[in-house]
Amino acid sequence: MHSRKERGEGKLGGIIALALIFGAAYAAWNVAPAYMDHYDFVDKINEICRTPKYKAPTEDKIIEMLMKEVRNRRLDTWIGPSSFKVNTVDTSRRIALTYEREVQLLPGMKKKLKFDFTSDQPLI
Repeated sequence: MHSRKERGEGKLGGIIALALIFGAAYAAWNVAPAYMDHYDFVDKINEICRTPKYKAPTEDKIIEMLMKEVRNRRLDTWIGPSSFKVNTVDTSRRIALTYEREVQLLPGMKKKLKFDFTSDQPLI
């Protein structure tokens, strides 16, 4: 038993590593929902992009459908009608989405996440 000779060396490194792990976990806790919301919404954009012309004859109708989903998912703080660009031709439709969302990485440290997505689907 050499407990009297132990000096506690290495504890500071452990505390710093633990603080870094907690900081990374806190940042992931705040950033992950933004990415999950985006990828969930992207699936819906692909679905709306495939909407037949007889259900959505104009591009304004497509934007209306998209904005309804934005409101249902409570993304209207970051996504507005100007975030979308819709282009419909005879056989396909393209929807482009671009927006930024600010998240808090750590207390006092914010980051803007930029999301760009383009869906090009054939019309059914």
